[in-house]
Amino acid sequence: MDPRFAALLPFLSDERVSRFNHVLESRTRHICLVLENVYQSRNASAVMRTCDGVGIQDVHLIENINPWVFNRHVSKGTPSWLTLHRYREAINPTEACIEQLQSDGYAIAVTSPHVDGQEVHELPIDKPIALVMGTEFEGVSNTFLAAANHHVYIPMTGFAESLNISVAAGIIMHDLARRSRTLPDTSWALSEAEKDILRAEWAMKTVRKSDVILKQLKICLHTGKSLP
Repeated sequence: MDPRFAALLPFLSDERVSRFNHVLESRTRHICLVLENVYQSRNASAVMRTCDGVGIQDVHLIENINPWVFNRHVSKGTPSWLTLHRYREAINPTEACIEQLQSDGYAIAVTSPHVDGQEVHELPIDKPIALVMGTEFEGVSNTFLAAANHHVYIPMTGFAESLNISVAAGIIMHDLARRSRTLPDTSWALSEAEKDILRAEWAMKTVRKSDVILKQLKICLHTGKSLP
């Protein structure tokens, strides 16, 4: 058990701990999402809410043109339960993100209605895959297009050639997450070590003044005293 979680456990209800455990059983890092300079923060927040809903834990944010601003009304606080990877200190955030994804073993799938590619259900999910959504106006950058292993699109039969980004992301992520859970092994699931870390992080975001409690614990461990 993560020592941070052990310290905060007395401040958590049984119901909350049970909820943590239930959600963790469906969380995955087999699929992750990349949002590249999404123009409207509320769209990005809506996509994050969907990530939480379908069990995708990691969201990579590229914000060198359009910064993401937290929108509690739209996201319902779900970014607090996700692992956000931000590249604000990188000289070239897009290249830094691509390098990180490739280092972590992800195949890159970009969404584009203008490039011949695969329909959602045709994307292979036997290996980890990163879904990239670009700005509402121009889509993903040429840098991501060049780095892509797959191009994915949603067939359209009406007059509109594309969907709202949050709708499109929801359709694709739901399909990828659902299919990943049908893999013959449990490679899609979090490891026990990953669950321990997330459980502790979620507890820190749930318990009021958790930073103070953990600081007191550190002092007590150093001095041999017990928590007040």
